[in-house]
Amino acid sequence: LQCWRAGSAAGPVATRRFWRRIGISLGILGAAAAVQAATSLHAGLSMVAEVSTTGGLLQTAGTVLMVTTLLALPWGLTTRAQRIATGLDVGIVVAAVGVFYWHFSARGLFDGSQHVAPVASIALFVAGLLGAFAIAKTAITGGTTLNRRALRALQLAFLAGILGAVLQPLFQLHPYLDAKLFVVPVGSFFVALAARWQATGPAEGGHYSTLPYLAAGATSALLIVLIVRDSDGLLPVAVAAVVLTALVIVRQLTSMRENAQLLARIDTNMLELGLKEQRFRLLVQNSSDVVTITELGGRISYISPAVERVLGCAPGTLIGTDLRERAHPDDRAVLTEAVAQLLAAPGTVMTNRVRFAHADGSWRTMETTGANLLDEPSVRGIVTNSRDVTETVEAHERLSYEATHDVLTGLANRALFGERVEACVRQARTGQAISIVLVDLDDFKTVNDTLGHAVGDGLLVAVAERMLSAVRPSDTVARLGGDEFAILFDGLDGGSVDRVLERIADVLAVPVDVDGHLLSVRASFGVVEGHGGDDPGNLLRQADIAMYEAKERGDGGYQRYRPGSEARGAERHRITAALTAALEREEFVLHYQPVVTLPGGELTGVEALVRWVHPKRGLLNPGEFIPGAELTGMIVPLGRWVLREACRQAAAWQRELGDRAPGSMSVNVSARQLQNAGFAQEVAAVLAETGLAASRLTIEITESVALGGGATHETLRELRALGVRLSLDDFGTGASTLSLLKNCPVDQIKLDRSFAPGPGPDAIAGAVLQLARTMGVEAVAEGVETPEQAERLGDLGYLRAQGFHFARPMAPELISTFTLAEDRLSAPR
Repeated sequence: LQCWRAGSAAGPVATRRFWRRIGISLGILGAAAAVQAATSLHAGLSMVAEVSTTGGLLQTAGTVLMVTTLLALPWGLTTRAQRIATGLDVGIVVAAVGVFYWHFSARGLFDGSQHVAPVASIALFVAGLLGAFAIAKTAITGGTTLNRRALRALQLAFLAGILGAVLQPLFQLHPYLDAKLFVVPVGSFFVALAARWQATGPAEGGHYSTLPYLAAGATSALLIVLIVRDSDGLLPVAVAAVVLTALVIVRQLTSMRENAQLLARIDTNMLELGLKEQRFRLLVQNSSDVVTITELGGRISYISPAVERVLGCAPGTLIGTDLRERAHPDDRAVLTEAVAQLLAAPGTVMTNRVRFAHADGSWRTMETTGANLLDEPSVRGIVTNSRDVTETVEAHERLSYEATHDVLTGLANRALFGERVEACVRQARTGQAISIVLVDLDDFKTVNDTLGHAVGDGLLVAVAERMLSAVRPSDTVARLGGDEFAILFDGLDGGSVDRVLERIADVLAVPVDVDGHLLSVRASFGVVEGHGGDDPGNLLRQADIAMYEAKERGDGGYQRYRPGSEARGAERHRITAALTAALEREEFVLHYQPVVTLPGGELTGVEALVRWVHPKRGLLNPGEFIPGAELTGMIVPLGRWVLREACRQAAAWQRELGDRAPGSMSVNVSARQLQNAGFAQEVAAVLAETGLAASRLTIEITESVALGGGATHETLRELRALGVRLSLDDFGTGASTLSLLKNCPVDQIKLDRSFAPGPGPDAIAGAVLQLARTMGVEAVAEGVETPEQAERLGDLGYLRAQGFHFARPMAPELISTFTLAEDRLSAPR
């Protein structure tokens, strides 16, 4: 039962199978013992003989099963040398046991003294040898399957069985005695003990056995005893002793060879280990990482040569020092805490970033990974790998800075300003004042266009510096883009904010020298007050509305947000949406005002003027929607449509009317269009598309546009290069100067209607004409409304004119029928 329990416990299959078979064999032997007991108690019954035979068969079967189970134990041998050595050991033990079995028991079976049949004698002898073989195998190789203590108990059980077989002949003179009376209880006890011990621990692998040497020694001792007694059984024992000695010698030679092979493998392994150690040392010494081993107290016991490359210090100068002393003062607390956590438990790993002093006085950021190996005998310290990540950290910080700051001025950008506003509103206490100010520089575009973007950028930098100097360090100044800035005041009441804005306006008004140009700036401020819990996006929108109100006043200064101010912003959005929809629905049309010759009145050209056929309000003049288009930026797509439609119509007239077609088509262009670097290419594409000659297209610009400079002048030069004519419209109403005509050469100037001759002096009209002749450009008089003006302009020498006196702007189909007789020039209109 104990063996069956051992066979049912967890463990390898071979171990469980072994104990189950042993249990079954003991059960069979137990049955045989029961049969023998029944035979002894009922000797007079007629069936005793049959029962006795059954008991013998059971005993034989149990013994055979036990021996085969022992023989089936796995050898657990992996090499040829192990198999040879184990075979020799088993042979030595079997031979020694055979000698003792022969001398003390089996010899009598063969000399006839014990009256046993020869076949039975051979069977008994062979059975004894098999038992000896099984015991030897169990003793030498069973450790791979059985627990060591269980193995020893089994050896004692089998030894009891052999001892019983040896003593059996001595019991022939005493029939009432049986060797099984000794073998069964003793052997069963040791088997049960082995099964119990098997449950206390698993198999422990092969182990060294002294049994072969004990067997050889016992045989030699028997030989000496027989020699002393001069026994007649000396020869077999002597032969056996010689054979055993030879086997032991062979066994020793085998062991020596195995040891030599083992030593060779050890040498090879040591060589490989040395190479690996050398390779590891070279890797550590040439690694870019600094490897450090520190003792429990923090002193450095080893540091790799990479420290000289990383920190500029020789390794020898750092041995015995505390590396924490070289840490940045702000990082020492972090490093001390990390060391404390590493020391908390063996095997702990920590990673952090610490700045260490370089030999040149700079600080290097190191990413350190430390491991607690104080319990590792080969280390006995804390191993730290440190990598120089200074450039990586600086690049990350630089990218983070650039992502949240304006590259030109160094101020916070729109994203960071939005985050600051959101955090300020979220963290504001009850009653805490928050003010947001949007700032837009007035007429900054003129600086860019006239003096160039380099000067404009320098002016923006100066504005940023002056704004920073006028606010508190806790306030946030940001550049949102272009010439638009923003300021966040936290905890400053309205009156204080007003005083700060006045101070900013004063410092901006002081001229600043930018590349030799003395420039002063006027700004428009939009102010909104917020409180905790307000919507940051809504506050920024309200500040934007207030800023546009201040800007529309045209006098700079600041404007606080007032409820209802959204109406203006909504109007701008409404205009944008309406103009966009009008373009999509093709609600715009062009009317053309003739330009005629003086005094004959022939049609020489036309000026394209846009009209809006509004679905509800009817035909709208430009004055009703062009300002809104300029304000919202819709002037660009609208101007693109006007240019294409005018060129298409001019080409159509040329095909239809031939020589009677208008000689030129004048198109007004806005400043925004000319600032587009691709405008000249756009004009060239339209001319190619419509087939109109470039010389028949006249681009009209105002004096303020001509002063733009920069991108505007470059676009005008490209237009002139295409062969397009340029006309300076409303001449005399702006900053008209000779330098303007020199720096911005045009083909035509148009005298503004305010200077047309009237009842009073006409000196200006005459002077403009003389200036045009001097500069070699054509002069056209605008706004001619009476016959007297037409006659006087003709007398002054003007060759071309336009105005209501000649014709109002008309639909394109009326141009083909337009004629103006000589007598109509003087007729009242």
